[in-house]
Amino acid sequence: MYPELNYRFRKLKRGTLARLALLSSRFDRMFKTGAPLLLMAYSGGASSRNLIVFLPGIGDLAEDFERSGFIADLRHHGITADAVAVDAHYGYYSSRIIHARIAEDVVASAHEAGYERIWLAGISLGGLGALSFTALHPAQISGLLLLAPYLGNGKLVNEIAAAGGVEQWEPGHIQEGDYLCSLWSWLKRDYAEGQARVPIYLGYGRSDAFARANALLATLLPSTHVYSRPGGHDWRTWKKLWREMVAGSKESLDAAHSPKSSSPVSGNMAS
Repeated sequence: MYPELNYRFRKLKRGTLARLALLSSRFDRMFKTGAPLLLMAYSGGASSRNLIVFLPGIGDLAEDFERSGFIADLRHHGITADAVAVDAHYGYYSSRIIHARIAEDVVASAHEAGYERIWLAGISLGGLGALSFTALHPAQISGLLLLAPYLGNGKLVNEIAAAGGVEQWEPGHIQEGDYLCSLWSWLKRDYAEGQARVPIYLGYGRSDAFARANALLATLLPSTHVYSRPGGHDWRTWKKLWREMVAGSKESLDAAHSPKSSSPVSGNMAS
């Protein structure tokens, strides 16, 4: 099969399976959750000890970041960090093994390869994965780049908004396994109360279905870390937001650059 046709077929299959799985959990088994996670590696062309890890949305593939110009935008702005795009599909989330796989296949491997600073960049479902992993392992992540992250259903978002925002919201008793409520509780504790250790950059379209939840998160962040523009939940909007976010976060993304040897992306992280 020609490469473009192969890509389109896999993209259609991924999106169709994701939509079916959202309708019924019996379709979850159609996702293959093999280990280790498949990674696509991109060298920054310098001796960087910084790594940016891309986590895709629910219907997307790892290569969508490169195809949409995200890697090229890093280079355009002179960012020398290496990058990997992770093929973390919905099956890893529904089976609740996404955190273990990120820990083992991405973070641990990155440290073994010599990386000192790891940034997670996630879109939609990938944004949830990036945030929720960081909530569990804040010391292992240097920063977050989030585009339209999924932050919960309408009921939870309405509850937080009705309370007057995250700072006034009281989560109460959180049931075991309620990851979204736990995530917002972490955001309240670490960001609303000024204890944040991990910088978050956030971008979203103002007509996005997740805009209301994203706006609640935005209230916890410095205004210089928030990017919003007209647009919905789509790559056209995300590409524009990404260019702005990369330009605004360049200094942070390339911080602590230490030219010790050749880039480790060509070693353990490549797949």
